[in-house]
Amino acid sequence: MKKFTLLVLLLCLSLQSRDVIDDTGLCKINWTEGHILCEGESAEGQSSFAAKISAKVIAQRNLLEVVKGVQIDSEITIEDGMQTSDIISSRVQGVIRGGQIISNNYNNSNKSSIATIKLKMGKDLLSALLSDPKKLSWNEKIQKYWNDFSIISEAHASAVYMQKERETIQKLLEDLRTQGNSSGVVYLENVLSSMTKNNHTGILIDISQLDSFKKAMIVRLVDENGKEIYPANLVSKNMLMKRNTSVGYMFGYEEARNDKRVFHIPLEIKPDSVYRNKKSNIVINKKQLAMINALDADVLKQAKIILVLGD
Repeated sequence: MKKFTLLVLLLCLSLQSRDVIDDTGLCKINWTEGHILCEGESAEGQSSFAAKISAKVIAQRNLLEVVKGVQIDSEITIEDGMQTSDIISSRVQGVIRGGQIISNNYNNSNKSSIATIKLKMGKDLLSALLSDPKKLSWNEKIQKYWNDFSIISEAHASAVYMQKERETIQKLLEDLRTQGNSSGVVYLENVLSSMTKNNHTGILIDISQLDSFKKAMIVRLVDENGKEIYPANLVSKNMLMKRNTSVGYMFGYEEARNDKRVFHIPLEIKPDSVYRNKKSNIVINKKQLAMINALDADVLKQAKIILVLGD
């Protein structure tokens, strides 16, 4: 039984080590799980009640400091958002005060306490950041989500069809069969066949070679001219808060392939660069863009994208 327990513990530690974590000492930003943990330690020689209150306040203060430095996207940090909007500043400080205290342990020997506070990136932070429509608006209607994404080069335009066009193609196929247009029937049957083969359930992006990439809550995919193609108007605010970040972060290719966010047959691409000095904007070339365009629209709407930072 002890051997089994030890094996389970080692397995858990191994899995945990795959997470993408920024460790500042007192705080850990877990980009894979989408949360931030911070500790606060009280002074010694206090009663249990006073020490725990003090530790909680210090943990909240440490959390605020690390949160300020988190990149919202390539260009702005949370501190930037707080400085330019009283609404955002008030909301961020509010969610920090309401952060979950997951432990607050009193040490009877030195009469001090250590508190640990947890904040979720999506439910807590993004909800605060998106509270001021003047600063960080989000398109809830998503009326043109796929039209905005259809940036296909002329070379690929005649060869790439999107999944949402399946019904239209099937209706055209029926009409051509009725009319006896055999060549048209063969062409559309081939189109449907290729669409059936394209059953990717997400996108896995290998960025292990992008040394200049900077982690952010909202990572953007852009074309070679810097035009945003994701998340653009594709992802709703609710979906983004559910996912915590616009993309997932992981180490390990096999682990990423089996993650529920992209499971079980992700499209795999390997970009060559970020866009100039916007280090959270990943450049997608024309060939990769054509492949993404051919995916089911729900892949992007549901933010089924994972960045793999290495094996």
